[in-house]
Formats: sequence, structure tokens, C-alpha cells
Amino acid sequence: MTLQSVEYGKTLNWSAVSGDYARHRNGYPESFFSLLKSLGVGLPGQRILDLGTGTGALSIPFARQGAMVTGIDVAPGQIAAARERAEKEGLKIHFIEASAERTGLPNASFDAVTASMCWGYFDPGKAIPETLRVLATGGVLAVTSILWRSRGADVASRSNALIRRYNPLYGQRQGSPDDEDPSPEWSRRHFRLRTLHHYDETVRFSREQWLGRIRASKWIGAALTPEKVEAFDQEHRHLLRKEPEVLDIDHRIRLQIFTPLR
Repeated sequence: MTLQSVEYGKTLNWSAVSGDYARHRNGYPESFFSLLKSLGVGLPGQRILDLGTGTGALSIPFARQGAMVTGIDVAPGQIAAARERAEKEGLKIHFIEASAERTGLPNASFDAVTASMCWGYFDPGKAIPETLRVLATGGVLAVTSILWRSRGADVASRSNALIRRYNPLYGQRQGSPDDEDPSPEWSRRHFRLRTLHHYDETVRFSREQWLGRIRASKWIGAALTPEKVEAFDQEHRHLLRKEPEVLDIDHRIRLQIFTPLR
């Protein structure tokens, strides 16, 4: 299964962007993993299930820290790219093509379940009981995101305007992370919010990396036809031609850790 339904009724082909995803999405900064470790997630020997693992934005750093990681994703291209990245580093990560709603993994087999930039894609009526099933006693669910932020007339704002022209759905139901309910409706009968953190950090990209990062987004590479992606990419490259070779892009990082109500 390579297509995934999202809230606004579109389908996304994540396998189509796996190459750009692996090469150009910088992922989370070191500060994020230091914060997670201080909160007890990503420790050596810890059994972690990373839902919607993509190309390994969480699973690979966790494995570097000595955690025992299983990463699952419905997109075979994402799993293949994640496996290739892990093998290049000599990391032992169990990657499986599977969904968050039906992992096929044993009961109570993980100390932490993580979901980066993906929890909202899952069917909560199925993903929540599955998460509870695979969590061991004392286990936690960590839901995380990293989103670029635009400020006035900066380069991210200009990229955003171009994205919106090619995909008018861009920005719908996105909102500011600060506006989101810290204890969302889906969690209230099943989890207790243990902690919420959000902060801003600048992430550095080369111009080529930023082009690839935007191509790899759900609004462009995963949603548009190859012809439209190519047209967007050419126009985006033209837009960036006068920008510095190194771009500093502000990002908002958000982390929620939940404990089961049981």
C-alpha cells in the first residue's frame, strides 16, 4: 500500500518522494534528541516502535543512541530508503512495511511508541488500541513534529506562496502548533498527557537541500503529478536563484508524551 488518506480527502504517494526525503529532509536537531532523552525516550536498550518511520528521521538517531528500534511505514519506498540509510551506518533496525493500525507485532513488546509528523494520518479508532496493545507496562507514546515557519517576506514565505499556487489545499487545517489542544480529543479516553514541549530552532539548508525539502513535502512531491512536480521545481529554482547559497529556515518543534490510562 503506497497511498495514504489524509484529513482533507487527498491521497499521498510517499514512495514517490523517498529519494528527496532521505537526502534533503534535515530532520530534527540534536537539541530535540537531548530533550527526548531527558524525558526518558531514546535510551540505550529501550525498545522503540516508530510509526510512520519514513526514511528514519527518528528511528536512525534512536538506534545511534543504542535503542532497539522497529520502524514501520505503509510506503515501500520509504522503508527501502530507511533500510539503505541504516545499513550504510551499520545500524540494526527492524524495518517493516505495515500500518499503524495493524502492526502485526507482539503484545506489550515496546517501551515507547513514537510518531513523527504522521499521527494525524492514522485512523484513531484502530491506531489507538493497536498502540495500547503493543506498549509494555510503563510505556509511553511520543507524538512529534517539526514544521518550517515563515516570517513576513523571508524565503520560506516565498516558497509557501508558490506551494499554494500549485496546491490550493496548502495550509488548510494546519494552524499554529500553539493553537492546538495540548490534550487532543483523540487522547482523552485513552491517554494522559505527561508533558508538552514546543520551541523554535533554525535549521540550515543549502539552496539545493531546500529545493529537495519542498519537493519532498506532502503538498508537492507526494500529492502532485510528476509533470506538475517538475514545473513547480523549475519555478521554485528560479525563485531561489538570488538567495544565498546557505539558507537559515526557522522551524517549530513540538513534542507531546502520553501515558496510557490503564
